[in-house]
Amino acid sequence: MNRLILKYIGKVLQAYSLLLLIPLITSLIYKEKIYSFLIIAVITFLIGLALSYIKTEKKSLYARDGFIIVTLSWLLISLIGAFPIMIETGVNYVDAFFEAASGFTTTGATIFKEPELLLKTILFWRDFMHFIGGMGVIAFVMAVIPLAKNDKSMHLLKAEMPGPSVSKLVPSLKKTLYYLYGIYFALTFIEFIALIIAKTPAFDSLLISMGTAGTGGFSPLATSAATYTLASKWIITIFMFLFGVNFNIYFLILIKDFKTVFKSEELKVYIGLYLFTVILLVVSSLNHFGLGDAILNAFFNTSSFITSTGFSIGDVNIYPTVCRVWILFIMIVSACAGSTCGGFKVARLVLIFKSIKRDIQKVIHPSSVRAITFESKKVDEEVLTNTKSFMFLYFAILLVLLVIVGLDNQSLEITINAVFTTFANVGLYFEIPDFGIFSSLSKIAMSLGMIIGRLEIYPVIAFIVTRFKNS
Repeated sequence: MNRLILKYIGKVLQAYSLLLLIPLITSLIYKEKIYSFLIIAVITFLIGLALSYIKTEKKSLYARDGFIIVTLSWLLISLIGAFPIMIETGVNYVDAFFEAASGFTTTGATIFKEPELLLKTILFWRDFMHFIGGMGVIAFVMAVIPLAKNDKSMHLLKAEMPGPSVSKLVPSLKKTLYYLYGIYFALTFIEFIALIIAKTPAFDSLLISMGTAGTGGFSPLATSAATYTLASKWIITIFMFLFGVNFNIYFLILIKDFKTVFKSEELKVYIGLYLFTVILLVVSSLNHFGLGDAILNAFFNTSSFITSTGFSIGDVNIYPTVCRVWILFIMIVSACAGSTCGGFKVARLVLIFKSIKRDIQKVIHPSSVRAITFESKKVDEEVLTNTKSFMFLYFAILLVLLVIVGLDNQSLEITINAVFTTFANVGLYFEIPDFGIFSSLSKIAMSLGMIIGRLEIYPVIAFIVTRFKNS
């Protein structure tokens, strides 16, 4: 591994060590004597400091380097973040790693049946991992400390940010990150205040807001959001939807470019899928609820599933098979590129359908030449090829994970739901009592699947290919 990569990893670990100190504020407030975060933070900082002093003649950062740095960073933060969980809860390291990977990848699948029994500091750490992972660890580090003095650092952002493409909102990359984080913090703070007004306990409001922002799903309660007030449930519903929108849309609203907002194809498809799912769930659940409860459950569950958040307010197993099949579909697709959501992304879905439509037209009219446009711009053939390759890899990895988790000999529905909910970073699932029923092998496979799904495959593939070439 070249020294430049190790140097960058060192800077990431230094920044990460500072984040490890933040849960100590919770331990002081609630008078919980926890020292694991401090010890691990110091060790992480010293390792990062040592790596950052590595001398290297290479100055330029290439796309391959960016993929390796991002993949290693996400793996390391999950491995390190598991230690406080293991030490303070007494679970084994594999379970702690599963929980940490689920936290940072904003999946929300948990091995804890009764989270309310955990220390407040650990509860905070679980949702704080969501909050960090939502916008991305590398994005945070790039916003705080300069990783590169030129725009080659875009390779890092592109490797980490979810969606088919990443572009700068303004000429300066650092200013772009400030805008993105400004929007991120503002929406989180507004939800936090709204939940307090809706009579949700302040600590719970903070955790739920961080979980919603990262589209995670860890709740301080075993009942998730079911026991909160009616107003709180609607607030969470609305903000889950909002965090599923491409953050570029919010930037366009800030600069008052409403014309571009209303023309956004991705936003239209996202809203269309959302409303169709709501109608489907309302109609199919009227025999279980009155109209008011059916509407609330439909909106809440749709927001949770389509944004890969994973909060719940009741038993999602009440929906018939046709709804479950559709829910699995929107779980995989998820929301918009450039949001904090996991999944395949609406933008890719639109490109795939447009590409299929063009291929059919070519069969009917072989001599026709048609360009594909998206968001009023011509799409390069390379982007279409990459999107098709991504779809193949996406489902190939799903198949591999299904085979590995299938070795546990659980039912087919439990196996499919476990793999889909972890790989798509959703956290909400059918029929699974808890993830403690799976073997260590399955938990490790699903943990890695969560990281691969969050980083959208290519960074991890590039990392593996590079390792094989150098071995």
